[in-house]
Amino acid sequence: MGHRAAVQAEGLTLPTVLAGAGRLAPERIRHVASPLIELGCALHVLAAPRHHDRVEWASGVPLPVSLREELAQWTWTVRAVRARFFVTSTATGVPAWQEELGALRARPAAELAAELVRPLRGRPLSSREVDTDAVRHWSRSRGPEVFGLVTALLDAPDEPVRRFLDLLDSCWTTWFHEVWAESRDALAARGRQDRDLAVRDGVLPMLASLDSSIDIRDNDSAVVQKVQNKRIDLADRSLLLVPSNHIAPHLFLGEIPGQPLTLIYPATGRGPAVPTAAQLRARLEALAAPDRLQVCRAVASEPRTAGEIAALWNLHPTQVTRHLKALTRAGLVTAERQGRFVTYHLNEPALHSLGPHLLTLILR
Repeated sequence: MGHRAAVQAEGLTLPTVLAGAGRLAPERIRHVASPLIELGCALHVLAAPRHHDRVEWASGVPLPVSLREELAQWTWTVRAVRARFFVTSTATGVPAWQEELGALRARPAAELAAELVRPLRGRPLSSREVDTDAVRHWSRSRGPEVFGLVTALLDAPDEPVRRFLDLLDSCWTTWFHEVWAESRDALAARGRQDRDLAVRDGVLPMLASLDSSIDIRDNDSAVVQKVQNKRIDLADRSLLLVPSNHIAPHLFLGEIPGQPLTLIYPATGRGPAVPTAAQLRARLEALAAPDRLQVCRAVASEPRTAGEIAALWNLHPTQVTRHLKALTRAGLVTAERQGRFVTYHLNEPALHSLGPHLLTLILR
């Protein structure tokens, strides 16, 4: 059994591998600061501001009541799965809003409708098929208004598509044109900087600089820490870089047949390290055993030895030692030798990566 099969058999989630990135020629890298893509990202934040830590920003967006109500009916189009026109662009540099909107209006309504309903069939960007029965079925779970809207998109797309494009233009004129004016030049500069970095230092170092979820795997590939078992071959395709002020905490990889791989990434650059799926699973499993939360609590406020913990918590010394070894292997506890003693201390950042509630419970 190969390494990949062995890992899958153990139930671990592999990261996404960008294979052949070391052989990707920099001249096949394009960058764009797209107002349409950025509006899609901003609407995604408005639909779920809490998990983006953007509640204050979202509450400050000056949306008229009528526009807010209209957006609420279309939020399903800008969730994790989105229409293709929100995740790719044929332009380079900084296309104008009216240019991108005009290109959408020039396309057949049925074609745009098929893209809009894509989130309801859960198909990847690479899929061109529309399972209308599945779309109708899952639209019912969004309520009668969404079901009616989706039915119209499938049966008579002209009016709902026009309505959706008018909605985007209303967002632009009402509030997003000011957001874009403030960020356009910085996003364009970031895209140029990243492409220049690929030319100067190589594609792999450039990819690793974009986001903390991307790391160089070897001299030919990079890994992206996403809960997604996928291999993307970049050796014979091109890459579209799209920096965004509204994509964090996500990193979006868009695969469309015949199009460059789209990478939408936070314009702020590489942040704190992202644990791998294997590391997170190991930490969760280490905490699942009985008494290990008590052991973590014992070393939360100050370093302690295994013998001290056993005495304080009325546990068997051998059992405590076994727990501490497991917690240390998982990175949840650190060990330090003090003469003939070994003391252990809680690794708070590692605990926090599993969720603030868990750390609060242990520290309480």
